[in-house]
Amino acid sequence: MTLIISTALAVFQPLNICIVLSLYFLWTVVYALYFSPLRNVPGSLWQRISILPMRFHDLCGSERDFMLNNYKTYGSIFVIEPQKVGLCDYNDCMVILGSHSFLKDLHYSRVDFIEPNTFLTRDPEMNRIRRRQIGPALATKNLLNMESSIFAAGIQQLMEKWDRAIAESSDGKARICYFYDFLLMAFDIISSLGFGQEHRSLTTGDRRIVEWVRQSFLLMLMQMVAPLVKRRPFKQIFASSLYSGVREFIEFGSKAIEQRKKDLAASGGANKPKDILQSFVDAEDPVSRIRMTPSQVTTETIIGLLAGADTGSNTLCWTLHLLLLHPKYLRQVKKEVRSAFEYGRLIMFSEAKEKLLLLEACIYESMRLRPVSGDLPRCIPAGGVVLQKLFIPEGYTCSVAIAAANMNATTWEKPYVFYPERFVGNNANKRMMLTFSAGVRVCPGRHLAWLEMLTTLANILNSYEFEIPNDALFTPHRRDKRNQPIIMPHTTAITCAPKFHDRDCVVIVSKRKL
Repeated sequence: MTLIISTALAVFQPLNICIVLSLYFLWTVVYALYFSPLRNVPGSLWQRISILPMRFHDLCGSERDFMLNNYKTYGSIFVIEPQKVGLCDYNDCMVILGSHSFLKDLHYSRVDFIEPNTFLTRDPEMNRIRRRQIGPALATKNLLNMESSIFAAGIQQLMEKWDRAIAESSDGKARICYFYDFLLMAFDIISSLGFGQEHRSLTTGDRRIVEWVRQSFLLMLMQMVAPLVKRRPFKQIFASSLYSGVREFIEFGSKAIEQRKKDLAASGGANKPKDILQSFVDAEDPVSRIRMTPSQVTTETIIGLLAGADTGSNTLCWTLHLLLLHPKYLRQVKKEVRSAFEYGRLIMFSEAKEKLLLLEACIYESMRLRPVSGDLPRCIPAGGVVLQKLFIPEGYTCSVAIAAANMNATTWEKPYVFYPERFVGNNANKRMMLTFSAGVRVCPGRHLAWLEMLTTLANILNSYEFEIPNDALFTPHRRDKRNQPIIMPHTTAITCAPKFHDRDCVVIVSKRKL
């Protein structure tokens, strides 16, 4: 025993430890540069040998900038981790997104506090079934049947709030933080449609669902990044309150379904409500004839809130901000709206889609410059894949870098310029814009997001005047080295949002001048 202890002490001398670590580091570098299957893929040395650079940017919310900087330095394909590459060429991205062969990253399978669902599932067959179930419910044709409910919870509620704020002001001008207003409006729309109850958190101050969504979102991130949080004692120490809030959320959704069933039974099934809840309850896969269980309906509604509220509201924020930074386009879209519709008219989606081509293009351009969706990690399937004449082996992963793809100079003319005209009457450009993803995993809620975004902007531009506050940090006159207006800072945690929304998402609103 004494010999073993003395040998161990001799081996674990500081000098010996340093030698071993140095040799390991040297071998890691040599392998990455000369033996790794990714040795011919461009990328920095640190990213070739460590996951830490990527993890650092994930934690800091700067993943978007990390990917863009790699694109600027290395081109459309680059190493971001020892066994992971980033992609931002449109054709490469479509190879990945256009096939079920490229499964979602394993991080998605770590979330277990809710049932498998459209967003999290890695199972291609389940994804197909669920999309066939919920696809008709979220199609534009079905959503138009819900337009009155969407408007009541959305733009009408928003305008009532702004009108009160303007009426209560001393000079007919109200200082508005549009980040919170757009976010709560989006929550109210999806909550009203998905739970079959009228929600008005924007004007009543009831933030229960908002808090439940926040807790579910945080728990999802924690389980993805640190799976130990699912086990004792870490579950009790770090996430007890989150699990409690999520249980309340799921129970709330289950009660909404039970209440809907009771109401239908009492009425003999007559006059079914026109909302997402009823569409999900009635949904049936036409191929397998499988229907969703009440728990699955609740899960899909919760996922819709998690994914849909942030994406729609943040796109509204970025679009309004970019219009304020580009007064020429703000004037043009106001003229377009006001020429097509009289003052006080509630503008519906179909007519906005038909007549407001420049406004639609401005939303597309906003989603290109500030895509709200984060990167899309996928696993390389058996046999590997060749991208830009570089072989990526099976078992490795790739990440579709949405922001970098939307700024790729080989795809987009003047990629750093806010230039909405590129989307006017150009369906090819619209298809190449990847913010809502594409292919087999395209966002199923994109039609609801478009209905919400286009009608909200059309109606507020028709009813109000907007001014940048005197204390604003970001104005049309503050320019970058490309002589473009500097856009407010952002942060990314699954979605890309304004970083300092209390400071930067502020505007002076007044009634439209007739």
